[in-house]
Amino acid sequence: MLEITANFRSLSPIIDHVNVCFDPVFAKPSQPRYVALAPTLLETSHPLPCVARFTVEVATEGRIYAEMFREAEAERVADICAVLIGNVPIQRADKTCTPLQAGDIALLSPGHTELWRYERALEQRGLAVSSQAGQTLMRRQETQDILALLRVLADSSDTLAFGALMRGPLVGLSDQELLDITATLAAREEGQSFFTVRTDPELVQHALASDVLVELQQLRRRASIVTPSLILAEAIERLNVRVIMAARHRNRSARALANLDALIERARGYSVAGLRAFIRDLQSDWERKARAQEGRIDAAEDAIEIVTIHSAKGLEWPVVIPVNSTTELYRPDQFVHRQSDNSLHWMLGGVAPPELAAARAAESLEDANQRERIWYVACTRARDLLILPHIPQASKDSWFSSIDLRQQDIPELDLSSFAPRETSGRASRPNEQSSDIFAAEQQSVEESTPPIVWRRPSEHDADRLGDHLDGVVSSETYAEHLDVVGAGARRGVILHKLMEEFLTGELAVELGSSVSRARDLLDQLMADVVDDEARPDPKEMGATALRGVALPQIAELRPNLVPEIAIWSHDEVGLIAGRADALVIIEDSVDAAIDWKSDVNPSPAVREAHAQQLRDYLSATGAKRGAVVYLTSGEIAWVQRRTY
Repeated sequence: MLEITANFRSLSPIIDHVNVCFDPVFAKPSQPRYVALAPTLLETSHPLPCVARFTVEVATEGRIYAEMFREAEAERVADICAVLIGNVPIQRADKTCTPLQAGDIALLSPGHTELWRYERALEQRGLAVSSQAGQTLMRRQETQDILALLRVLADSSDTLAFGALMRGPLVGLSDQELLDITATLAAREEGQSFFTVRTDPELVQHALASDVLVELQQLRRRASIVTPSLILAEAIERLNVRVIMAARHRNRSARALANLDALIERARGYSVAGLRAFIRDLQSDWERKARAQEGRIDAAEDAIEIVTIHSAKGLEWPVVIPVNSTTELYRPDQFVHRQSDNSLHWMLGGVAPPELAAARAAESLEDANQRERIWYVACTRARDLLILPHIPQASKDSWFSSIDLRQQDIPELDLSSFAPRETSGRASRPNEQSSDIFAAEQQSVEESTPPIVWRRPSEHDADRLGDHLDGVVSSETYAEHLDVVGAGARRGVILHKLMEEFLTGELAVELGSSVSRARDLLDQLMADVVDDEARPDPKEMGATALRGVALPQIAELRPNLVPEIAIWSHDEVGLIAGRADALVIIEDSVDAAIDWKSDVNPSPAVREAHAQQLRDYLSATGAKRGAVVYLTSGEIAWVQRRTY
């Protein structure tokens, strides 16, 4: 890296020193005003000078605008990069010499203005771009495609977005194909004459359009129940968007794929606001071409980097090309802040205060010093080759004209001896995959990743709110039938809560306290409920819970009973997770598991389901025995753990 030992007013000593040390064909330099350190990494084997220039001129007789310079410069820089890649040998850190790659080139810009012109020019020549400086996510085609997709998922009446999606790159139907589909629908007698996302896929004869419709309709059903980031990620997966992007961009697909991830990440902030809010903001940013950072490409060695000069501090590249130097400098602000005494100066009523001129002069000097430091950073990032722009027609108020780099004394970059090489990316290997190899690999993956099976015994507890006994039919009952008013899930919840508070000591084990607490719990549970179901009786619930805790076998275990314990474990079948009503814990080991049941007249099938639930608890806790306690009848059914 080039280094200078002192502050400087002009960067010409850099050029002078390179001329003296490395290239005798340069013009004889003038005496430098500052001493430069000898560069240590500029010994290269390529025939190019270490510092060269490229000239940009716009052929016009009228006024030349900055975007005209940028367009011409972008084309010139893209041509230079296309020729350099693969033709210039670069010495690596391990002393080996390999051809220049795209990732060895950095384009350094003083700002973010219209960097998309440089990106476009490079991509037109088949060169991948990693833009850390450009904030052009809202100008990218993939953003437009995703926006159309999301609008279709959010609003089935948005026919404009549906047409853009079906005709766009993600689906690729032609105008004629869309017209044929619409004509076929109009000819039917079902009455539907328009092709929309609500069209029955069976009525669409076009295979691709029908398949896409099926996926879109399934995604639309989920769009209202999942977060925007999840529905976007699922849509990208189900519509094979990544595959389409890779096929469209080929060796330059990394940028588009990274931008898809950037859009998904952008949607994460709308988990509460929802999909429509995300679409509204994304549409607004797209329409006004708002600055938005693109996704970061992982494979940086395969892409030319576009970086702001500020971000380039501390970094190096074999080849550096400063670009976008025709950007005009910021105009002086109405208010001037003088840093030396931390004072603020401005015009007041058309009258200039005495110190305003001095403050403006101090500000101009500080800005000039800052621009010198920025240009110093830009010119000292190159290890092997620095290519400077020479724009004779540039405005005096531009970055190019703010520092005299003496480009006229630098030789013009001559690439006539090089021929552009194919930039097809890394060499592709033949596809040796066969159906047998694929089947063997699939079997290996399946064997190494067994499915995870969760068993959650508490999920099908009938005396818990919101749970149902799926697959259990109460067709047989015991001879004795109990009649309890208000029996059901609400009664079961209150009984479980009473038993828990008995065991924790929060509730006194006596009838008055039990009934009062049952009444309070019932009032809380039924506060916002309006239905015709019979309400449980607090007196009956209080007496039932008191009777259950007083059962002789429960009373014997009560000193060691710990209520409401979450459990998780695994066995030969799968994983187990749930919450045990109570565990008998003696000396840090589980002796027994207790499961309260509020069922009034459980059938044999329901009893078997209860026993199986308890066996899962035994398997998870290691307890050898467990008890299903039917609080209504006072019956206790003991269950032993099965051994395999």
